[in-house]
Amino acid sequence: MATSSAIAGHSAAEEHAAPHNSDKGHVVLRPEEITSTLVATTSAGASKFKRWALILALLTVVGIVGLVLKLIQDIDHQERWGYLAATIGFLLTVGGGAPLIAVAPVLAKSNWVRPLTRLSAAFSLIGIVTILFTIPMLFVLPPLVVDGARRRTIWFESPDYTPHMFIMLGLATLLLAGFGLFYSSALPDFAAMRDHSTGWRQRLGKTMARGWVGTTVQWRTLRMRIGMFGTFYFLVLIYVHFLYSTDFAISMVPGWRDAIFPMYHSMSSIQAGVAIAILTAWAARRYLGLQDYLRLDQFWSLGRLLFASSLLWVYFFFSAFIVFWYGRGEADKAWVDMFIRGPMIWAFLPGMFMAFLVPWWWLVWNRVRTSVNGPAIGAVIVLFGLLLDRIKIYVSSWAVPPDQIHDKYLMEIPRTVWPNAFDYMIIVGGISASALVMLLVFRAIPVISIWQAQEYQLLSKPVKFIRGHGVLVAKPD
Repeated sequence: MATSSAIAGHSAAEEHAAPHNSDKGHVVLRPEEITSTLVATTSAGASKFKRWALILALLTVVGIVGLVLKLIQDIDHQERWGYLAATIGFLLTVGGGAPLIAVAPVLAKSNWVRPLTRLSAAFSLIGIVTILFTIPMLFVLPPLVVDGARRRTIWFESPDYTPHMFIMLGLATLLLAGFGLFYSSALPDFAAMRDHSTGWRQRLGKTMARGWVGTTVQWRTLRMRIGMFGTFYFLVLIYVHFLYSTDFAISMVPGWRDAIFPMYHSMSSIQAGVAIAILTAWAARRYLGLQDYLRLDQFWSLGRLLFASSLLWVYFFFSAFIVFWYGRGEADKAWVDMFIRGPMIWAFLPGMFMAFLVPWWWLVWNRVRTSVNGPAIGAVIVLFGLLLDRIKIYVSSWAVPPDQIHDKYLMEIPRTVWPNAFDYMIIVGGISASALVMLLVFRAIPVISIWQAQEYQLLSKPVKFIRGHGVLVAKPD
């Protein structure tokens, strides 16, 4: 079997343990059973898959049509492009943050994260949609220099095409790093698809496995690549968030000087990544019958991360807010009027409640965190809150008239910009296109990594501790 090296060196008693020998929810599975079950998920429910793929494809087409019509009608109206910028920022926030779950806990040698690495790393492929939606924004991004006056950006004495070139280079690099992380960890599973599936999946597995047989050198190289791509991905992600948040938000508002905002933008990406990982795991557990692989331990651990990241959200927000609140300069007061109590207060207040207050109150209860549905409900709330937060940031920034960008500070607070039909089409289309990418990926390879699910089984053992039960986890190195 292609994944046999993952179980080498373990005792025969563990290798031949009876399936469904459960102790307080911990189910012991044979390696062969894990492989057959997870490979089967790629072809299960063909009719439902076709129906959902068709729906998402149609909604994606709706978004593309809305984008084309917006280019035709609103190309000369800068204030109408804030919702597209917010959509891109939201996709970057969600798709960019999720792969970090396949990096940080793995580097810390956490055993609970092993069934989640595949589904979290796969979200890096949403970068395809992010890049495609960013291209039209480059045509409406205000130039750096107008009539000899250079607007305030991080690009000092740079040519006009500098923001366009570096943001696309950053997004492309992030996509390549994410694909490298995803593909490196998926090599053993492509070999499993080659050996245990049929049809186009078998041919795809044979092509992508690249002769993987599970030698010691191959396993050592695989773990090295995961660490290398994971570290590189994290560094590039922070860089891309810095570029996008400064070029498409801060530089659009005169007088907005905020050194904390790019890190706030990056940190909320971690929060969104944890939230989308919870939702994906919940859907896989419910609709693919993976209760034996996605257990309470995974949701409990992710719930704690979601709770912690919600506290970090308000920490970074308040750290930036107090600078403007106590600064009391004209630029500071304009920022407060613009983003807090101004035209986008309808997005600020619900966004703050759903990104911090509601999930904090919800996840603070032990009975909620130690459940499967509790963290999933909190994740839905957080994602809606972060979407509204991105709308507040980018719609407000792009609402500033182009002739005021070069002012010392914002003299006049712009009016509220409400979404039109094209904006709704773009938001729905962007989210649907991302969901379609994920659906197609998990149709070609299991949502749970086969070799890491086998590692999870071999490194953990149900034990009785005093009057309770627990799981004894071995540390391989």
